Amino acid sequence: MQIRKLRLKNYKSFRDSGWVNFSAGFTVVVGQNNAGKSTLLEAFKLNGLGSKPHRNISGLRSAPLDPRSLVEAEVKVSGQELRATQLLHGISAHIPVPADRDNAGRISFAQSLYDEANLTLRISAGAGEPITALTRPSHSMFQSDTNPLVVRSMPSGDKQNLKFEGPSGNTADDLPTIVQHGYPASIYVFRAERLNIGRIAAEGTSTLSPNGANLAAVLMMMQSNYHRFEKFNAHVSEIFPTIKRVTVAPIDNQFEVRIWSVDVSTERDDLAIPLQESGTGVGQVLAILYVAMMLENGLIVIDEPNSFLHPGAAKKLIQILRQYEGHQYVLATHSGELIATAEPEIIQLVTWSNGESVVSEMAKDKLDDLRKILLEVGASFSDLFGFDRAVWVEGPTEEACFPRVLAKLRGKVPLGLIFIAVKNTGDFERKGSQKKLIWDLYERLTSGVALLPAVVTFSFDREYRTEREIADLERQSKGRVHFLPRLTYENYLLSSEAITEVLNTALHTIQTSVTIANVESWLSANGGNYISGFSWSGDFLNAEWLATVNAPRLLTDLFDQLSGVNLEYQKTVHSVLLTEWILANRPKLFAELADYIQKLTPQPDDTSAFV
Repeated sequence: MQIRKLRLKNYKSFRDSGWVNFSAGFTVVVGQNNAGKSTLLEAFKLNGLGSKPHRNISGLRSAPLDPRSLVEAEVKVSGQELRATQLLHGISAHIPVPADRDNAGRISFAQSLYDEANLTLRISAGAGEPITALTRPSHSMFQSDTNPLVVRSMPSGDKQNLKFEGPSGNTADDLPTIVQHGYPASIYVFRAERLNIGRIAAEGTSTLSPNGANLAAVLMMMQSNYHRFEKFNAHVSEIFPTIKRVTVAPIDNQFEVRIWSVDVSTERDDLAIPLQESGTGVGQVLAILYVAMMLENGLIVIDEPNSFLHPGAAKKLIQILRQYEGHQYVLATHSGELIATAEPEIIQLVTWSNGESVVSEMAKDKLDDLRKILLEVGASFSDLFGFDRAVWVEGPTEEACFPRVLAKLRGKVPLGLIFIAVKNTGDFERKGSQKKLIWDLYERLTSGVALLPAVVTFSFDREYRTEREIADLERQSKGRVHFLPRLTYENYLLSSEAITEVLNTALHTIQTSVTIANVESWLSANGGNYISGFSWSGDFLNAEWLATVNAPRLLTDLFDQLSGVNLEYQKTVHSVLLTEWILANRPKLFAELADYIQKLTPQPDDTSAFV
């Protein structure tokens, strides 16, 4: 049983959510804290939802509230599930049939519903009320007419088959009643909270209760199936490497779940601890895995797994759930990495607007387009998700160092800001339409999707670019592109003290060292070889020389020669180390750079952007 569409009315922050779509596989719900994500997930309780009317500042304080909270849904269910639920619970059901057939045709129509692989039922669920038909008939397989007829289906005496009788004139539609009996065993909503589910009175059952309270009992039943329980334990250990085994033991007419942190071959059962004494999230994972492994065609809703699991454990959980493809999963998360792992067909964004929660959808075709764009620029969804401002920089060195410089010299990195390296800055200098395509691609990536940064700027080196080319790029980008005041980022790293320290740290294993005097002598003797049109006097502190010398080439040769060819300059390693030394010891050398970086990070116009 799955819910493919849902509408929440007059409940907490939702006045009316409108119809919200959920895929057959993974749907992810995202949004700011307190926007209404968890409230939306509560709607999957159907008539188990409490009555909590929506309140809005536009209403008068003394105005009476409509007390009825309501969930409307389109439920996907197979005829086989309907039959099994009826037989299990002994339910007789009236099924609407078309009036334009003879009696045999009407009975045949009712029987055919139980052969449907995917039957859509439109239902309405008021808080604490029976689930009823939203439309007549709830199965929507023909237009309602003025002479409603029903066929009655009922379990046979041995509860092995259904019998059919009728038709009769009746307005009843009992298919939603079957859903009401079936959904507690097919739909599970896991909240972001610790579950106290470690022990329960001994009972024989394989159906986990909606709140997971009988986990110990169902695991005891699973334990009797050796191969399945081995697979269950393998999943648990993959998510929690410190857990070697999960077992269930009978204690005083109760079943207790125990967690082994030592190998069971030690036979040290005295070291196994009760589940209720284990870490936060373990009980949640055991319950989720059990449902995924035991349920057929179910709906598993997980609210903020990253709030009760380590990021690595949460990612492994999602990877394992993807192996059980028969289920529908709805996941609420703040984690871009979890979204990337889940690879959802749909993302639903919940925002707060004018005193109520609002839901907007990004469907699979848009998500696929986004993934292709991210691939083109060498980024991932998790790189950008959750930020409202992006500064695309020349490379990984700037990506690592710009935030360090900003934090040290300006006190902090503004919230919602990310620095990320472009895949190929040369793309921005291609001729004609291809160049325009690249600009359009980056614009769509960072400002065309509600889940990604709304404000974007670029920072490039001046290296290999003429002043005219620089002016053209600034104009073509409409002011979004900025260029370093110096030729490259490495031009800010030409501190003899910093270079000496980084060289000696790297060379200590081969018992070779250099002095500041060695570095300064080398710079004085060779500094003029890395700049043209400049009268070199040996002054490596000259401002013009510092700004225009080819610092990457200089540092490459300096490291090679002063190390005796024992150390190769690696930009992504040694530039970062030089940056860290300067920030710790000579931060004023970065004053100009810090001013430049700060200008790259304007505040977004829309302060309501998702963060």
